[in-house]
Amino acid sequence: MRIKEFGGAHELDRFIVVLKNLIGRAASKREPANFNWNALQTLTNNLGIDFQADYETFKAMYDANPALQGMVKNFNDKGIELDVPGVGDDEQAPDEKSQDAVDKIASQNAEKNL
Repeated sequence: MRIKEFGGAHELDRFIVVLKNLIGRAASKREPANFNWNALQTLTNNLGIDFQADYETFKAMYDANPALQGMVKNFNDKGIELDVPGVGDDEQAPDEKSQDAVDKIASQNAEKNL
């Protein structure tokens, strides 16, 4: 299915709303949002959205739509990863540094208490 077969702007708008909801749900849980093509196909079918979930169809939609480009962190032949605010690689580095600081303080205090 090509983008012109997607069902028009209304179907694309509905699909974008679904992705925004998925991003919001993942952000509230502070979890990444990764979906394989089967999961997206099932989700869109259950919502009555005419969408053929596969890499080629999604790539055509992605290339033609800046709104999708702003919501998708990555996609490949297995599925998509949505760009969830507050979740990702950037978040892990400060946590690791914080844990290092805690470990250092704990070891210093342990030495004083021995």
